[in-house]
Amino acid sequence: MAKRTPQVFKLLEYVGIGLILIAAVELFKYSTRVNYDWFHCTPVKEAVGENTSAFKIFAVGGPSCDKRGEFKTIMKKITNDYEPNDKPVSFCIKENEDVASIHYPIDTPKGAPGYVAYAAYDAEAHLISQLCDGATLMHF
Repeated sequence: MAKRTPQVFKLLEYVGIGLILIAAVELFKYSTRVNYDWFHCTPVKEAVGENTSAFKIFAVGGPSCDKRGEFKTIMKKITNDYEPNDKPVSFCIKENEDVASIHYPIDTPKGAPGYVAYAAYDAEAHLISQLCDGATLMHF
């Protein structure tokens, strides 16, 4: 049988390649976290009034935040923030037809949102019906 020689240098080479790959993945994660708006739609929730559960919800973001991305982000925000098992929820989503389906420029300003939603528990249903003004009112 042939005598095996220690392969320390091969081991160090493989460990070095592994560490470089891990560093590349961590660098990618850090850059996407820093530039989160570039990769995702971020929901914005503004209070409609004081002491109310009614909110105006819309989404902003980079090139990936087109009307489809906005709609998905708004629906996620409504379903995460309101609990229909506690109280029924009323909401509407109004489309801004003046905005094209792919509309966010790369630089700022981002422009007007393509969709705006108004949501509240049914205790403020009259307020939501006023804010929606002609849009379809939906309920959970």
